[in-house]
Amino acid sequence: MQLNELVPDSSARQYAIQRLAKLLRHPDDLAYKAEEVRRKLAQEKLLIDAQLNTDVRRQFDDVQEGLELLYSTSGQIGRVKTDMQKVDELCHHAQSYLPNFDRIQQISTANRNFVRAEEFYLQFSEFHQQYTQVREMLTDAQENFDQGNFNLLRLHYFLYKLEDFRNRALGFTGVTDIDSKQTLAQMFGGLDGLIREFENFLWMVAGSMYDLALRNRSNVIVQLLKVVEFEEAADRAQEREREGAAAASAAASASLSPTGAGQKVERVP
Repeated sequence: MQLNELVPDSSARQYAIQRLAKLLRHPDDLAYKAEEVRRKLAQEKLLIDAQLNTDVRRQFDDVQEGLELLYSTSGQIGRVKTDMQKVDELCHHAQSYLPNFDRIQQISTANRNFVRAEEFYLQFSEFHQQYTQVREMLTDAQENFDQGNFNLLRLHYFLYKLEDFRNRALGFTGVTDIDSKQTLAQMFGGLDGLIREFENFLWMVAGSMYDLALRNRSNVIVQLLKVVEFEEAADRAQEREREGAAAASAAASASLSPTGAGQKVERVP
């Protein structure tokens, strides 16, 4: 039988020829080493076959485990779906058991709104006092800048709370008349100036980092880095929120478009 018939693959045939050439270097090797070479190749073949069987078995076990997991997951999804349907049915039955369910829901909503309004009123009435305290803290820090006796994190925290309340108040009130807008503008008018003063103070601290390090005021440097890190994270969050709002607006515009999804455009004859 020809070697071409035994090993049809050309690359494997070439490898076999090179291997035999290395094992049988002399004509006498064919007579004295043929049996030893045959026995050695048989052992290698057994090892290779065992390795292949092990790998195939391992892959088969992995596939079987994956199929069993997929089957069990499908069953769990079905059970969750059934349970959710039962919960939905119980909710509908519970509403039918209460003849005044709609009124109770309205009263609950009104109660939550009253609680929110009360919390907003308390924060609104304390805003001026908190604003004055933060301004005094910033003024004291500016006057004692050379001593480094100030806490940037505390300043930033209270100032951030004031700014956050201002933003929530403007969104919560939803006023449209001019007088109310002017009242809110006067109420929060000084906050922007206080924020700019704090930013300028941060730049002053950043410009004095070398002197602070020489005076062993590393705590101030750490506070500055924490404030910068927080502001960068807040900026990234606002950017993601703006991108999400823009995407939602674009999707809403596309759905309202006459040529949006699900709409057919008739060809004018």
